[in-house]
Amino acid sequence: MKKYFYFFLFVTGLVPLFGQIPFAGKSGIRFNVFTGHHFAANVINKTNQSLDGKVSGFDIGLVQCGLRNDSFTAIYGTPRLGLDARFINMNSTDTFGYCLALLPTFEIEIIHRKLWSLQSKIAYGINFNTKQFNERTNFDNRAISSPVNFAFDIGLLFHTKLNAHIEVNLGAGLYHVSNGSLKMPNGGINIVYINTGISYYPKLSIQQAYKKPNYKLTGKRLYFMGYAAFAYREQGYFNYVRRFWVFSAVNQFMFPINKLYSLGAGIDGFYDATQPLINNYTDRLADVPEYKKYYLAVGFTNRFDIGKVFIPLGIYRYVYNKAFVKEPVYIRFGLGLQLNKYFFIGSFFKGTITKDLKLQSDFMEWCLGVRL
Repeated sequence: MKKYFYFFLFVTGLVPLFGQIPFAGKSGIRFNVFTGHHFAANVINKTNQSLDGKVSGFDIGLVQCGLRNDSFTAIYGTPRLGLDARFINMNSTDTFGYCLALLPTFEIEIIHRKLWSLQSKIAYGINFNTKQFNERTNFDNRAISSPVNFAFDIGLLFHTKLNAHIEVNLGAGLYHVSNGSLKMPNGGINIVYINTGISYYPKLSIQQAYKKPNYKLTGKRLYFMGYAAFAYREQGYFNYVRRFWVFSAVNQFMFPINKLYSLGAGIDGFYDATQPLINNYTDRLADVPEYKKYYLAVGFTNRFDIGKVFIPLGIYRYVYNKAFVKEPVYIRFGLGLQLNKYFFIGSFFKGTITKDLKLQSDFMEWCLGVRL
């Protein structure tokens, strides 16, 4: 069953990002190097020492400057759409190995100037890990237990023109790798990084290609978006892994600040056995009574609209059945595709903020929703 989930994850991640093609014939290549810090999901079992450490790597890929769509260009200017191959030399390579990723990316301007621009970046793809958890030979890698995982990258990039065909950039971001708790253990890989590099457009005059975005909104109107979602997850470790389905219902009231960004508040409802089983490694799923599986949470959410693609980012706290909640704060992010004026689909990651301020994967949810 899990291989179909990985395939579904990959397809639903790629379709929204490339839903805006055809491209405008302004292609180039780019190369970035980066260094960062890996916040490990666990310590060394025998010595209790930290597995945190420095990582380094590079990205190489294709990039497209602007889309062949006049109405899109009038709002978003010349965003960059790309496909990057990523290599990461992890710390403690005997434990974590190397990361090899394929990342569709989207960069959109926040600040536009004649000689430079500041862009936000999001990438969502797949990550292959050369080392995984093994109870006998690699017990300390409790970050990753499957070779193929989803990857999510978000950050900021500063671009400046070196000459008519070359851009240089400097950026920073967060890179997260997880299998969405489809297989345990799954503490996840979290890397905070800085990067620098160049982009080369052989047939493009960069200054002529730049078009200033116009996010100004002519009318502001509150809107509602709600969806139903499901997820499948594993929880626990070693001989005490529980497998179960999760169902959620999400209601959000959003206020558009401009054509790119909306701010709002939401109420989440869950049917989920996760919380009462946290740290209860020997408890069975059958031991959890039904009334301990119902939860409500409230929080603030953001939505970034890029054509038909949207990116949610929210932080929530459980408010109902709090007596059984052991990890009360979580975040949600991912990718959605607005199919038409009313209906959308999405694949969203839900992750817990642990007591030591690390991001821990809960599950990937697959949704169908409505915007009114």
